[in-house]
Amino acid sequence: MVSVVIAALSGTASIGTAGLMDALNKADLAARLEAGPAVPARVFDVRLAGLECGAVACRDGVILQPSVGAGDVTAPDLVVVPGLDDELAASFGANRDWVPWLAKWHAGGARIASSCTGAFLVADAGLLDGRPATTHWLFADELRRRYPAVRVTADQMIVDNGDVITSGGATAFLNLVLYLVERFAGHDRANLAARVLLVDGHRASQLPYIAFGRERAHDDVIVHQVQQHIDSHLGEPLRIAELAASFGLSERTLSRRFAAATGRGPRAYIQHARVQYARRLLETAGDPVDQVRRRAGYSDPAAFRRVFKQATGMSPSGYRDAYGLRAD
Repeated sequence: MVSVVIAALSGTASIGTAGLMDALNKADLAARLEAGPAVPARVFDVRLAGLECGAVACRDGVILQPSVGAGDVTAPDLVVVPGLDDELAASFGANRDWVPWLAKWHAGGARIASSCTGAFLVADAGLLDGRPATTHWLFADELRRRYPAVRVTADQMIVDNGDVITSGGATAFLNLVLYLVERFAGHDRANLAARVLLVDGHRASQLPYIAFGRERAHDDVIVHQVQQHIDSHLGEPLRIAELAASFGLSERTLSRRFAAATGRGPRAYIQHARVQYARRLLETAGDPVDQVRRRAGYSDPAAFRRVFKQATGMSPSGYRDAYGLRAD
């Protein structure tokens, strides 16, 4: 069996720890639930570990009782680090004592897997230096800032470096569970677990979930005005030179200020804004995809499909199927 240790982080949402442990155990039992006791034995021996042996307080009054203390864990095959709390700095500080244990277990041959912002503890242990990693898209920039040696790929749901695995945010721990089942027990068993758990385990990207509100978190008044103009005229031709002139700037100055304020140039922002508008229409309206395309300012259907898929990881029709209004 694969010996698995799940770190019981303090002060975090219980679903990230208890849900991960329950889902992994349930996935391991899936074959027996469907086919009966004659199926192969379990793959995972899962234990919840605390820094000490005592109870661990999660958020909102939930208490977890680890079965083992970190000091009594010897030679685990796999260590799973759940996500931290949304108040990242405080949660990181409260759980940073896990970092030496992660480094020690990894040095002893254990594979380390993190869910969501658990990647911050893994990175702090130095296990992601020079390597690609993912985390919840909301905290990807902070991971880059704190650990510049880590190659953060926030669009990815799972990044597997062999000995270290990171996964995307929040309930993406379910995808991590199915990935671990496939990694250690094979594709067929993972598919069976996905059917029993009613989980879509084939989401390779976080792109459909990423919201782009950060482009507004700046104090450049002119850029805000240009953004508002763009957002109000998405269905019309938008030329950078004309935009710049209408706001009393040169094209070069507008591009420079736009990039400094939003992290992307005006051309890229227009494309982004059009895709986000198309997403909202596909989620909330029943208009044909071609009409959505035109309202979002795209005259070329092929270009629209290409840009939309690049931004979201899905085709426009596939996105509507996944997130659009349901017929009664």
